[in-house]
Amino acid sequence: MRYLIALFALLLVPAVYGQGHGLTVSPENRCGEYNSRDYSYSPTVEASIINRQGGIYSPYNLECFQDRGETDIEHIVARSEAHDSGLCAASVMTRKRFAQDLDNLTLAAPNLNRRIKVAKDVAEWMPTENKCWYVNAIIKVKRKYGLTVDQRESDVLNEWLGRCQSFDMVKPRCSTVSTPRRSGKCGPYSNCTALRRDHPGGVARGHCAYKSRMDRDKDGWACER
Repeated sequence: MRYLIALFALLLVPAVYGQGHGLTVSPENRCGEYNSRDYSYSPTVEASIINRQGGIYSPYNLECFQDRGETDIEHIVARSEAHDSGLCAASVMTRKRFAQDLDNLTLAAPNLNRRIKVAKDVAEWMPTENKCWYVNAIIKVKRKYGLTVDQRESDVLNEWLGRCQSFDMVKPRCSTVSTPRRSGKCGPYSNCTALRRDHPGGVARGHCAYKSRMDRDKDGWACER
C-alpha cells in the first residue's frame, strides 16, 4: 500500500521543462567510417532554403547577402556530428535524406561555415543571434533521426530550454525581399529586369512571381544575379 501511495505521489510531480529535450544522452561514437559522399546533397537545394526562409540571409548573425554566390549551404546539425551521434549505423539512403532535409539546412557566410562553426556541436558553438531557434532546430532534427547527445550537449540544451520564451526565428529586414505570396508582388513580369525591381534577389520556385522561362539554369531560382 505504501508503495502504491509513493508511486502515485511521483506521478503527480510535474515535469521539469528544462529537462525536456527528450534525447538519449550518450557519448559520441563513430561506429563506422565517415565518408562525406554518403551525405551528399544537390546545390539546387539552396533555392528551397531561400524560399523557405524568405530571403538570402543567415539566421546565425542576421547577415544579409546580395546573391547566393556569397553564401554556403549550412547544416545546423553537422553531417559528421550526426554520423557520430547515430547515423553511422544508418543506411546510406537515410544519410542522404538527412543531408538534404530542409529542417536541418540554412545559410551562412563561407567563413562562418568552413572556419568557425565547421562540425561543432551545440556545446562547442552557439550563434550570436537566434540561439533559441537554433537549440530548438537541433532538438527537432535529432529527434527526427533518433540521434544522441553527449552530456555537455544535453546540459546546454536543457539550460536554453529553461531560458527561452520563444523558439521563433528572428529575421532581418531583407527577409521580406522574396517571401512567397505575402508581398503581393506577383507580376506578371515581362522579363527579369522588371521582376528585379520588386524582387532584387530573384524568386524561388513556389513564389507567385516565379516563371520557368526566367529560370535559365533550371535550378529553381528565377532571375538571380
